[in-house]
Amino acid sequence: MENLYSLSTSSKMDHDLISRHSLSEDMLIDSAAKGAFDISLPHIEGKRVLFLVGKGNNGSDALEMARLSLNIAKSVLVYTLFSTGNEENLRRRKLLPPSVFTSLVPNDVDTIVDGVFGFSFHGSLNEDLASVFNSMDSSSAYKIALDVPSGFSYRADATITFMCRKMELYYPENRRKCGEIFYFNPGFPEDEYYPSDTVLITDKEYSPRKFTLSDYKNTRGHLFVFGGSTRYPGAPLISSLSAFHAGCGLVSLCSERSVLDRIFSSHPSIMGVEKDSVDRVKNTAFLLGPGWDAGDRGLLDYAKETKKPMVLDADAIKLIKKGDFFSSKAVLTPHYGEYRTLIGNLGIEEEDFAQRGRVVSNTLDAVLVVKTSVVWIFYKDKAYVYDGSNPSLGVAGSGDVLSGIIGAFLSSGMGVLESAINGVILHQKCGKSLSSMLGFYTSEDLLEEVGKER
Repeated sequence: MENLYSLSTSSKMDHDLISRHSLSEDMLIDSAAKGAFDISLPHIEGKRVLFLVGKGNNGSDALEMARLSLNIAKSVLVYTLFSTGNEENLRRRKLLPPSVFTSLVPNDVDTIVDGVFGFSFHGSLNEDLASVFNSMDSSSAYKIALDVPSGFSYRADATITFMCRKMELYYPENRRKCGEIFYFNPGFPEDEYYPSDTVLITDKEYSPRKFTLSDYKNTRGHLFVFGGSTRYPGAPLISSLSAFHAGCGLVSLCSERSVLDRIFSSHPSIMGVEKDSVDRVKNTAFLLGPGWDAGDRGLLDYAKETKKPMVLDADAIKLIKKGDFFSSKAVLTPHYGEYRTLIGNLGIEEEDFAQRGRVVSNTLDAVLVVKTSVVWIFYKDKAYVYDGSNPSLGVAGSGDVLSGIIGAFLSSGMGVLESAINGVILHQKCGKSLSSMLGFYTSEDLLEEVGKER
């Protein structure tokens, strides 16, 4: 796991460490520029490169990169968006030959390096600045952003962030603007970095329960699924099969009779349960919501009363209301649209994405898994971020596969947070594996991969 820091925390930490160790601004800029230059080298060497320069330290980084590029790039052009700058910025402008500076933004370049605005920028771009960045989205050039795509106003191909990994880069509305994210520390002592309540997780954190020779169906967990409807009979089937592939020993399904008849004709391993018989099932965990359509608040209340762990997905999330409290026994898995509905139902108004997620988790006392290209997992005051960026997982039934995996892990006795983290990682691992083999695929393909990767 690697720490992510908010802008306010990273700024405070930056000033604190510079003061404590008397770090030279000149040295930090030289180091940051050299690190960014090395990362960007494949897109600089032999290329026509345009550097967009602001008036602060981001601009100084770009100016130093331009100087380093003079002898290896096919051509170097520097466009300064401001006639003034801080002292270091103006000094570095004088280190470049006058011939590299241009008064126009050329269209015929291979690479654009954006060193205009960093995270210190607030507000909106004026008309002239906006036109510069708006034109970048239509440019075929490879776009490299230093620290952040200026104003998050265009889509970069790569973003190189300095000092620490910035949490805001991974917000869903920002992540799609960043391209591939690189991190470079220009010389700060990382052993003195502040603790963080937000971390970046990777496949290395995957640690599912290992079954032994003495395990059998009853020790591997019994998942009880509430879901399915005439409109969506396939969703609970996918979730149920996903649970089996993830290691669950038994799966029961409570649904409409028409759904049960369709499923059991081809999948007799799934046990059907009528609504009036739910209290007879000796399950270890619940999954509520896949294909549930209108849902059933009474069944949700029943599941809560048992105090058994549960996953709430899709239509079950719509049933959550003010006053619901899950006592650390639930994992919620909304996609972004369902998440917006949830925060509306709860009356939560926080604007900041990370803080909003923490408030939802604390309000419900539940694990919250927000599914976007970046998956955010909130549990009370902690946040865990998985940077999947795998569009192949955006296929019908993919969310049902994930809920089934998490349900299986809960059924086996794994804790709610551990189940959520391991479930997200396994789901992402399967998606990446299939994407490399097949490109795009169906949720049925994804099911098979769960069994292999588990």
